[in-house]
Amino acid sequence: MKLLKQIVPGILLGATLLTSLSATDEYVPSNNKNLAVEYTLDNKDIAFDKAFFDFTVKPLEKIGFFLSDPHHNVHSVYEQMLGQTSLSQLSFSSLVNDEKARVLFNKDPRIGGFTPFNLVIYRKKSDEKTVITHITPEAALDILHITDQDVRKQYIAMYKPLDDLIEKEYGASAKKSYTQIQGYAKYNMMNFEIPFEQQDDIDDFFDAFQEKFESTFQFKGYIIAGFYNMKYSLNSENDVLPDFSNFVVWSLCHIPFSYTIFDGPNPLPQAAMFAPCSMYAYVKKGENKIVIGMPTLTSWAAALGITDKEKLKKIEELDTEIPSIIHSLGGVDVSNKNPLVN
Repeated sequence: MKLLKQIVPGILLGATLLTSLSATDEYVPSNNKNLAVEYTLDNKDIAFDKAFFDFTVKPLEKIGFFLSDPHHNVHSVYEQMLGQTSLSQLSFSSLVNDEKARVLFNKDPRIGGFTPFNLVIYRKKSDEKTVITHITPEAALDILHITDQDVRKQYIAMYKPLDDLIEKEYGASAKKSYTQIQGYAKYNMMNFEIPFEQQDDIDDFFDAFQEKFESTFQFKGYIIAGFYNMKYSLNSENDVLPDFSNFVVWSLCHIPFSYTIFDGPNPLPQAAMFAPCSMYAYVKKGENKIVIGMPTLTSWAAALGITDKEKLKKIEELDTEIPSIIHSLGGVDVSNKNPLVN
């Protein structure tokens, strides 16, 4: 059965950037000022990088974090595809603690906007300092506009064993610091619903949608850099989301965009804490609609205080194009609120 045609056309303007929100959501962020935690080390090289990649596998699995989609040495990709790089290291390790995170999807599925999340390692050629970094859970929750105190408490606690292990492994030689939040965008999230007619087999229908979704984004120059089925764990076949017919998270990547933001003139490799972008999609049992959500790229710019015109231009391009692609698949703009709460 084909998806129903789009009901609501167009995208609203937010500041100078196009966004997919159809209404302003009143939201007051928490008093958290820390966007990301950073561990900075001197005099490290390729041997250190390899040891770090090993650290992201077995040691992290022991504390419940699974490496879903590693992307090592992205700086080499930039050099091969674009002819140059200002980095001697840039790698993403997409992590998910499915046991802890997935129970929260039953309370607020917007958690999918940062599940998986990225543990980043980078090194600029200009100073050769190696930085290990990830977004703070408090900042992630504020960008998602999640206020439920029980969800926040559990999500924040989930990160503590990770930071404890990083500090145990690297604390003796690493300087710990925090990237400060520079602000919040007017629209931090893009949210959509795609209505569809009753299906005889929802799994076959969703599989067909997934294929169309991925091929459409790939045709537009995006890379599906990762995929995670939230209903089925990396370490278990048990379905822990029985109230959902389907629940997946894609990791979207766009090489020219990422190079412009993370590398090139005025490189901001620390922005890789947001990448690849996590876009979730689910169907709740008893409902005939696919729900989709993802943090806007404008939220990156606001949180990091980006002012570089070329970077802002790229951000505007993707914040316009991504909603346009979803609209072409039948997507309707909806406001950013917990869809499980009336």
